[in-house]
Amino acid sequence: MLPAKINNRKDVLLLMLYSPGVRGIVNEPVAGRTRLVKMLFLFKAEVLPHFRRGTEINEDNFYEFFPWNFGPFSSQVYDDLTFFILRGFVESSISDEEGLPESAEEWEQWQMESGGERPPDEIEAYQEEEFQLTEAGKTFSKALYDTLSTSQRQLLKEFKARLNKAPLRAILKYVYTTYPEQIEKSTIKGEILGRSL
Repeated sequence: MLPAKINNRKDVLLLMLYSPGVRGIVNEPVAGRTRLVKMLFLFKAEVLPHFRRGTEINEDNFYEFFPWNFGPFSSQVYDDLTFFILRGFVESSISDEEGLPESAEEWEQWQMESGGERPPDEIEAYQEEEFQLTEAGKTFSKALYDTLSTSQRQLLKEFKARLNKAPLRAILKYVYTTYPEQIEKSTIKGEILGRSL
């Protein structure tokens, strides 16, 4: 049997979930869709050039991000997460992390724009979810992970640990400060950057 080949964005999403993080354990959960989107944005911007050696990952087959109401966004991340949940590779549970209003608004707007409907008389409090691999997802992702070099594994672990440990608001502030071209449409610039714009 040939070893697994890392050749598309979905593989990187699975590797991100599989990799150890702050606690050093495999499959450490990632709290929130917004965090996951920003993690993958930063991975593309800052880590991918150092990570892709020996893989078939490049700018063309990775997530596409665009400036949106809450900073850089990719509906592909939401779509792939849903794909893996429906196939039993990823599971979600309620996170202990407090959800930020931005996360709730981003989720709600994506649902509306993607054709989802909110029940007219039912108002639900947004609860932050955390995502991790199921046993089937871990088995599949381990085969991908085992093809990585030691330096790729270390890069992935350090990246995940840093972004899993950081408060979401700190990640947003970093993204907003470092990538101003990604926030031109943001409706929360002033709140994130702490000044009126």
